Amino acid sequence: MGVGIHRYSSVAAFWHWLSAALVLTQFYTGYMFHQVFERGTPERTDMFAWHKTFGVLLLVVAILRVATRFFKPAPPIPQQLEAWERVGAKVSHLLLYGFILLIPLGGLVAISDRGPVELKGGITIPALPGVTEPIADFAGDAHETYVWWFAALLGVHLVAGLYHQSKRTAAAGRMWPFKGPANR
Repeated sequence: MGVGIHRYSSVAAFWHWLSAALVLTQFYTGYMFHQVFERGTPERTDMFAWHKTFGVLLLVVAILRVATRFFKPAPPIPQQLEAWERVGAKVSHLLLYGFILLIPLGGLVAISDRGPVELKGGITIPALPGVTEPIADFAGDAHETYVWWFAALLGVHLVAGLYHQSKRTAAAGRMWPFKGPANR
């Protein structure tokens, strides 16, 4: 007889994969404007504008994602997993949500001492009030540090997901489009 599987809702899966695409885009745009393009060049300015635009979009998606999770909680973590795996899943998901909110918010703080934030498409959003240059500098440093921590945690998340899928454990198939555990 097959094992019952509790999956994330289709809305949660949508936010998950949209967040993943935006995070990858942010890694790319952040790398390009920090490491590839020289300061003061039009290419760097353009890439930074894309980074800010996708960052604001990621923040909006992250807020919607958290709201979705509040109204439609995640499926229970399978009891068949080891205790350390269940704790690791809870802690890592909490940290992932924290980073996906704090990193774009920190980026917004980091540029809010410069006045209104200009995004692609002619969109301008107000700067966060009360941000001074020292606060912006601190937020910028934290933003960059948290990106590296987030990248490491995403690596763990990816490896854990691939492990559970390849072994078809009780955690397999919780997120679309993956298949559930093998029949036992």
